[in-house]
Amino acid sequence: MDFTEKYTSDKDQRLLLRKINDLIQTSRKQYAVVYSAFLDPSQQALIGTVTEFYGQVEFCGGYEHAERRICRIRTDEYNAESDPPIALFTAEATDRNAALSHRDVLGALMGLGIKRELIGDILPNGHSPQFFCLESIADYLSTNLTKIGRCTVHLTRSPTASLTEQPRLQKNVNVSALRLDCVTAEGFGLSRTKAADAIRKGAVSLNWLVCTDPSQEIKAGDRISFRTKGKLEVLSLSGTSKKGRLFLDLAVSR
Repeated sequence: MDFTEKYTSDKDQRLLLRKINDLIQTSRKQYAVVYSAFLDPSQQALIGTVTEFYGQVEFCGGYEHAERRICRIRTDEYNAESDPPIALFTAEATDRNAALSHRDVLGALMGLGIKRELIGDILPNGHSPQFFCLESIADYLSTNLTKIGRCTVHLTRSPTASLTEQPRLQKNVNVSALRLDCVTAEGFGLSRTKAADAIRKGAVSLNWLVCTDPSQEIKAGDRISFRTKGKLEVLSLSGTSKKGRLFLDLAVSR
């Protein structure tokens, strides 16, 4: 029996789990630490559910709060330390008034034929955005990434990430129940019916994994992603009304 069948029926997800399992076998055979390409949060969450991988994988993305991270394979037989093969670049625009977005940077990288899995987080910091990539393509980018959008840029390796806080809207909402459809509806300003329909269609993820159950229970610390709408985090349950409705503190980003 294919062990991946226990965790998902999605073909792409099962292929991912097989790739991670192959990396574990390679690590054991070569007595070496090995790494995957960059993974998005939903892929990391899926890998984290696999009991066969417990104690053998960990994630790193170049800085503490990275969303896109690579999987580091460390088997029990080989626990030597090694630096992850991640490079951090700053792209300094010659136009100091430029405001280069995440989309601008990603578009420039894709225009060079770079696959998304080779790129980590992109940090849009005005005229000097930063991005992480696998070390294997660092030399190529150093030579070939000279423009982002219409701006000429100078690319340099950076020792640390410079984070610009992304705006999040703080909201206090009240819901009839701690259900995924209720919180999604209030967080994104939709009717509960529309929120439930979107959930059933697979447009909503809970803690990075697609959840198609509108009645799924929600708790403080949960993160909800709504395709094309944005993301929200449930910060806390702040009280209950006389009629039994629940007050939640949310942080919403678009």
